[in-house]
Amino acid sequence: MGRVFTLQEARELLPAVQDLTRPVFELAASLAEELQQADEREDEERAEELRERLQTLVESWAEAIRDLGAEVKGLWLVDFDSGDSTQTFDFGKFLERDTQDYGDYKISTW
Repeated sequence: MGRVFTLQEARELLPAVQDLTRPVFELAASLAEELQQADEREDEERAEELRERLQTLVESWAEAIRDLGAEVKGLWLVDFDSGDSTQTFDFGKFLERDTQDYGDYKISTW
């Protein structure tokens, strides 16, 4: 279990989580595209190498997120425990918007 965050603390940590996530997200997307191509070519050796690289990449990302005190709920999903509830931020959806501005994007509270 990670640390307990206030909503404000979670919001303040979002840029750091984004800075960690964006390059990993982009590299993972590139590797996934290569993996799909290797699968289409039935190049099992290359496909397995790419699966391993993706796994290592995601595990490293998850460890970095946990080092910030947050929890990893799933791929690109980051939870901020507030004690009574959990605020979840879906960085995959956010990064697909290709924006640096959080604007009205809200952390969902569960």
